[in-house]
Amino acid sequence: MRYTLISILCLLSALPFGVSAKTNVDIFHTEVPMPAEKNAQSIAWGQGLEQVLIKASGNKSIASNSIIKKALNNGSDYLSQFNNSTLNGEQSMVMDFNSEQVQSLLSQANALYWPESRENVLVWLVDDDGSERQIGWEQSGLESVGDLQAASNQSGLPITLPLGDMDDLTTISATDLWGSFADPLSKASQRYPSDAVLLLKVEREGQQVQLTWQLYDIAPEKIASNPEAALTGTESGTVAEAIDSAIAKVSLYYAKQNKLALNQEPDDSLQAHFSGISNAKDFFALERMLKSFNSVASVQVHRIQGDSIDFSVQLFTSVEDFEKEAAKKRGIAQTEAPTVSQDDLTSSPEADITSADKVEPVNDDNQVWFDLK
Repeated sequence: MRYTLISILCLLSALPFGVSAKTNVDIFHTEVPMPAEKNAQSIAWGQGLEQVLIKASGNKSIASNSIIKKALNNGSDYLSQFNNSTLNGEQSMVMDFNSEQVQSLLSQANALYWPESRENVLVWLVDDDGSERQIGWEQSGLESVGDLQAASNQSGLPITLPLGDMDDLTTISATDLWGSFADPLSKASQRYPSDAVLLLKVEREGQQVQLTWQLYDIAPEKIASNPEAALTGTESGTVAEAIDSAIAKVSLYYAKQNKLALNQEPDDSLQAHFSGISNAKDFFALERMLKSFNSVASVQVHRIQGDSIDFSVQLFTSVEDFEKEAAKKRGIAQTEAPTVSQDDLTSSPEADITSADKVEPVNDDNQVWFDLK
């Protein structure tokens, strides 16, 4: 997918300065090459889910989250649809993931969600190979331009690259960009609809590069009067690695700026009550077992009293799936919900005296009870 807005550029002369260029990104669609392995389909599902989560969160390291890592082993659980295709002449899989399930997963992982409507960033890239400096025009064919487009696609950061037509050539030069001169940068950027301007300076040293970047998170016409960049950095490595690192940091910056508050207490959660805990060994064994369930995202101790323990459990799937997994484990028997006795009711400061003679079961679809044998 390409986020450059060439089709819009024909209308640039009619656009007033300061118009927001926010772009809707298709976060939940992706395509990956099919791995040459026995369980290729499952691997592709996991790779596709990881790519979607990176775009959805703006976090390139999202897979290191323990909850996310577990979900990647069951990527098909989050799919809406998929089909086989070809990518660069090789077999691939095209996937669409369920937006609500992906957002719920990010909530369970306490991760950011970066909404689909995102700032469009105009990127000026100047590449110094030691003998000359070249500007990375949209159709220049520079290796660094291809790496930039790949990195922005993976991160879900919408970018626009300058055309390199006569207007550009007479307004700005590689020397202007290398010197970070605010006036020509501002003037040359104003013809493009963008919300921010990113300047990348690539200095090659053999197979390695030193990349310096500056993000102006303001409208292009304001750069001359506000020449200080909002965010700066220096990256090193190969061309692809350095550009990827810079784009990842810019993407995370915008994800944090625009994060959508997700429900941190998801509907797919429950209270699991266990009785029959006789020692610490039983407790740790039970906790490890619960964390191993495919239906479980996370487990936290809620309360310990006598031989009973209550866990707060966040789920990937449903309460029913959790109960089915528990039923397969030896030494665990699901029991009925306890009843509220007369003593319980009358001892409560909020108890209604007229109902003190009643005995009622505890009814809550998100609570389950078990005995350990």
